[in-house]
Amino acid sequence: MRRTLALLAALSLLMLGAGVAVRAQSAIEVTYSAAESSFPQGIVFTLDATAGGPIDDIRLVYEIAPDGVRTTAVPQCTDAPEVHCTFTFANSLRSPIIPGAEVTFVWRISAGGETVESTPQTVMYEDSRFDWKTMSDGNVTIWWYSGSEDDAGAVLQAGIESLTRNSALLKTQVTFPVKIFYYASAQAMQPAILSDNAEGVITLGEVVYSDTAMVAADAEPEDIARHEVAHIVVRQAVRGPYDGNVPAWLNEGLAVYSQSAPLGGQRRAIESGIESGDVISVRSMSSASSGALSDRVLLFYGESWSLVKFLLDGYGEEAFAQLFAEFKQGATTAQALQQAYGFDQDGLENAWRESVGLPPREPVTPQSSAQPTPSPAKTGTSTSGGASTGLIVAIIVVTVALAGALAGAGILLARRYR
Repeated sequence: MRRTLALLAALSLLMLGAGVAVRAQSAIEVTYSAAESSFPQGIVFTLDATAGGPIDDIRLVYEIAPDGVRTTAVPQCTDAPEVHCTFTFANSLRSPIIPGAEVTFVWRISAGGETVESTPQTVMYEDSRFDWKTMSDGNVTIWWYSGSEDDAGAVLQAGIESLTRNSALLKTQVTFPVKIFYYASAQAMQPAILSDNAEGVITLGEVVYSDTAMVAADAEPEDIARHEVAHIVVRQAVRGPYDGNVPAWLNEGLAVYSQSAPLGGQRRAIESGIESGDVISVRSMSSASSGALSDRVLLFYGESWSLVKFLLDGYGEEAFAQLFAEFKQGATTAQALQQAYGFDQDGLENAWRESVGLPPREPVTPQSSAQPTPSPAKTGTSTSGGASTGLIVAIIVVTVALAGALAGAGILLARRYR
């Protein structure tokens, strides 16, 4: 019996040793992991790893703050057992990444029935053309490289003013860090935002991610900062399980209302439209594309501002905050307006028209042969490259007469939430 027990014990130790040997052969080791910002092309990720045997699968898993979700990508790798992998997240209009974006990533490696993940790392995408300086106040930070500290400080304070005012108005809190990238010119900013401007149009402000405002110094930079930060607050106010999406006239109207005043061309356009009776219907202003690159874009912005001003002046801030709360719960535009004000888009339009001295809009009788118009698809926000994503793109182009060298040029203020 003793001999038998001793034999069994020896056999168990032998089998345990064999098991350890097998595991040692399939052990995975990450020897090098890094990511490098390469403006304006994107970010290059690199991995070196070893395993005791063949490697079954290697994936890069990454997430872009604050809007992204965990996304996987397939890198290019050499053969095992010693592998070298690279993946380039290419910056593009389809998958944009902007300066200041922070990407957290790990490598997921499978071999011999075993899967491991590397230690999480973070890389920031940087516009390496300039020597950036920063200034912070609360949770808002401005990056700038040209001009005086006083100029940058004024833009920072304008952004904080918009953040504070609109957060209180919409009864929401923006607790995450808010970034303002302040460029010396629209031309310098263009590669950072991948703008695809039409001839004669200048991009002075844009929100691509919902935590970052891009601002150019060409004209009215403080008001551009107020405008763009307002979009950040709106996005936060409707963020939730239903990821509410407000109509373009409301989003842009509040952003213009957040400025110290509408730009001159916008005010003149709505005054002229009211005088002639040629204004845009509220229903047709629900999509951001209704004003883009058209001869009525100034009217679109001016009328959006006038509608928001009408709601706030006529019905107060509580009803306005309720309107956004309804969108947060997933309400349609008609439902949200009905709950907050007791009328839908047509009711809003006619009430506004009466307030500016215009007669009610005649209802449009649908033709029996008319085909229904599909509503715009609501896209999810995730990242591929910077997002394997459904990309929400809302772009509005504003043509504004400016003094001096910018006379007759346009301004582009855009939202491209990821």
